[in-house]
Amino acid sequence: MGIAIKEGLGFGKKYVYLVALTISLIVVLQVSNNREGKLYIFLSDIVYYFSNYFVWAFLIEYINGIIQPKNFKNRLLGIVLFVIGILSLALVQLVFTNIIYYGFRVLTTQESVTDAFYDFKPIIFKSFLSRFLDITIIIISLRILDTYQKLQYKKLQVLSLEKDLNQSQLFALQSQLNPHFLFNSLHTLNTLIGYDDEKARSMVMKITKLLRKILSHKETPDISFKEELEYFENYLDIEQERFNDRLDVVIDVDENTKEIRVPTLVLQPLIENAFKHGVSLEGGKTMIQLIAKVKEKDFYISLKNSIPEEKKQRLETSTKIGLKNLKQRLEVMYAGNFDFKTTIIENMFVVSIIIKEVG
Repeated sequence: MGIAIKEGLGFGKKYVYLVALTISLIVVLQVSNNREGKLYIFLSDIVYYFSNYFVWAFLIEYINGIIQPKNFKNRLLGIVLFVIGILSLALVQLVFTNIIYYGFRVLTTQESVTDAFYDFKPIIFKSFLSRFLDITIIIISLRILDTYQKLQYKKLQVLSLEKDLNQSQLFALQSQLNPHFLFNSLHTLNTLIGYDDEKARSMVMKITKLLRKILSHKETPDISFKEELEYFENYLDIEQERFNDRLDVVIDVDENTKEIRVPTLVLQPLIENAFKHGVSLEGGKTMIQLIAKVKEKDFYISLKNSIPEEKKQRLETSTKIGLKNLKQRLEVMYAGNFDFKTTIIENMFVVSIIIKEVG
């Protein structure tokens, strides 16, 4: 994103002229105020300073072209050409601005061309040095701007690469999750075939519906919590075909959580874990409770499920692959701006997620 004459300045030329106008007005007002403590604005001052800065604005692209790196085999030759270019532009600016200024004086006063020449002659060298100082300031400003733009471009490149990497990681982790869910669902379906064919057919339709939803968001790293909740409820519908006589589900979700963006299938490993390590191991009535709320700008998600007393130790030593996968996806999306923990309270396994600063 370097500034090059063939690619333009990297900013609109209209801004250059706007800066030239602003500086011209400031200088004219300063000069006018210095005359006997009263505000006198002379048309000749306006012509002089406006022509000075607007000619520089016109020449800005040529100056920019001169200061761009060139591939010279002879470094000394490059320096000589650089100096000649700067001096030439300073001379061109000096000639043009004074033609405009003295031309205006000749046309609007009784001053002759000869008078104008003799008026300008004693200050030629001083005026040239002034132009050389102007072009030096312009060059320094352009180099600072060029460096800033390059830094910004590099930052954008890094952010873009990080985003692409995060997207790739999310899709990779999500692709691990979907087969895991499918395996569990098919296992549940297998237990119903031949035992309750009506439930099996109903479950096939529900699995189809859920898979269609999953596939429709295959390339989507995040969705609204409302959509995620639909996944959660569809999955429960499938499992309730198997456990409806001993499954008690409580869903407590605040309405203001529905539009919050969350990783796709963020609840899926939680509910799968609840069935794998809780519901499927319990012989009697079991409970699953989902709570979602926003408190002080943080988004709280909690899923609790009852577990058998004799299975506590096994659960504590479990690898919990699905939950580890989920924690990785949260890390990719929120870069540490979240809390994730699992605890066992009495006979309840609790997974808590806090996504910070969502509101």
